[in-house]
Amino acid sequence: KCRNGGFCFYRLDEPNASDTYYALSVLNLLNVDFNDDRTVEYLKKIHSADGGYQGIYSAHYSIEALLLLGEKPEYNIEEYLKRNLQIYSVENLPAGGASIFRKFYYLTDLCHSLKIGIWRKTTDRITEFVLNFRRMDNGFGYTRSTLMETFHALSILEILSYRIEKLNTQEFIKSCENQTYGIVNLPNTTPAFVEHIYSGLMLSKKLDYNLRYPEKCIRFLLNCQNKNGGFSRSISGGISTLENTYYAVHSLSLQSILY
Repeated sequence: KCRNGGFCFYRLDEPNASDTYYALSVLNLLNVDFNDDRTVEYLKKIHSADGGYQGIYSAHYSIEALLLLGEKPEYNIEEYLKRNLQIYSVENLPAGGASIFRKFYYLTDLCHSLKIGIWRKTTDRITEFVLNFRRMDNGFGYTRSTLMETFHALSILEILSYRIEKLNTQEFIKSCENQTYGIVNLPNTTPAFVEHIYSGLMLSKKLDYNLRYPEKCIRFLLNCQNKNGGFSRSISGGISTLENTYYAVHSLSLQSILY
């Protein structure tokens, strides 16, 4: 935790919205009561008076962090969210990142969290956009199905009231299960990483699917924990980050899936 209330995983006085969100999320998952006016002030300052943010990720992390603290953005966010929901199409994909759906997921998730209605026409267009990336294996992805993109895709469709159970995505989850790691991002590949375990567990929860190797998921996650209490991305080692710690702690909290 930095002096101004934000958080920074490498422990310098350089806070950012994502580390602050992940830190508050972990504390919430651990039932730690956290209240700090400086943290609220730091998060509210990320929002400009015209209703905008530096980017969609900044908006998502700072707003969701405020909601965890029982607060809301200082200025109206509705027009910013709806404007950004209009940008992407199959011909104009968001650049970079491990998932082509991540920005759409963050935008629709914010609308859901803030109870902002999405226009019917926009809902239909987003649904069509997502479904265009459904693959023959019943997963979702750009060139091929991945567990993370499938999680984001079904999360978006669920928020938009699409009946995700009819997509038969359980078959894709099953193809990603692994006897060593529990579950992986791509069928017949290794190794696993914490964000992929998280995506697989969240998907399984949405679809009420019983994983075949839940104990391997637990073992993998626990082996990612470092001596400082935080979690690295894989069992191969690495520094602890707040993001990886969130994925691990949230995954381990899904008792109905793992135990």
